[in-house]
Amino acid sequence: MADHYYSKDPSSASDVQTLTYEVGGRAYTFFSDHSVFSIQRVDPGTDLLIRTILKDQTHTEKILDLGCGYGPIGLVLADQLGAEATLMDINERAMDLARRGAAANHITAEVVTEDLVTAEDYTLVATNPPIRAGKSTVYHFFALAYEHLKAGGVLYVVIRKQQGADSAVKELKRVFGNCETIGRQSGYHILKSIK
Repeated sequence: MADHYYSKDPSSASDVQTLTYEVGGRAYTFFSDHSVFSIQRVDPGTDLLIRTILKDQTHTEKILDLGCGYGPIGLVLADQLGAEATLMDINERAMDLARRGAAANHITAEVVTEDLVTAEDYTLVATNPPIRAGKSTVYHFFALAYEHLKAGGVLYVVIRKQQGADSAVKELKRVFGNCETIGRQSGYHILKSIK
C-alpha cells in the first residue's frame, strides 16, 4: 500500500523541504517532507483556517491541533494567541517535522499521538481533518474535539464544500448542538462549534 499523509510510519524516501509562511506580521519556518500533507506550501485551507481564527480570537489558554501534520496551525495559534499547545497526529514523520518547526520558531508545544491526548480542558481545538482518510476518521476528530474541550471551548474546522462541508455541519450540530460557518473562500468553509 502506498504511503499517505495519514500513514503511521511512512516508508517513502525522505526529502525535507523548508517552507516560509507569513501571517500576523511574522514569518515562520516549517519543514515538510514526502508522505506529509501539503509538502510544498501551507495549503490554502490551512491558511484560511489560521487567518479566520486569528480574526475571531485574540487570546486563548490551551490549544489542541488535531491532525497537525508539520504543525502550522497549532504552532502559529500558540504563538499569536499566547496559548499552550498540543499537536496530535498519527504520522511519525509529520510529528518529527512539527517538533522541528516548534524549535525553529522558538514555540513550546507538545507533539503527541492520539492515545497521549488526555486533557479535557482545551479552550480551542482546530483541525484541517484528513479528508482522504474517510468520513469516519473526520467525524472521529469531531468527537475527540468535543471530548477534550472544556465547557465554552470552541472547535474550528476547515473543509471544502465538495468534500463534505454540508454533512460536516450536520454532524457538528449533532455532536455540539451548534455549528456556524464563519468563513468561506475558494470552496473552503470554516466551521465553528462551541461546547
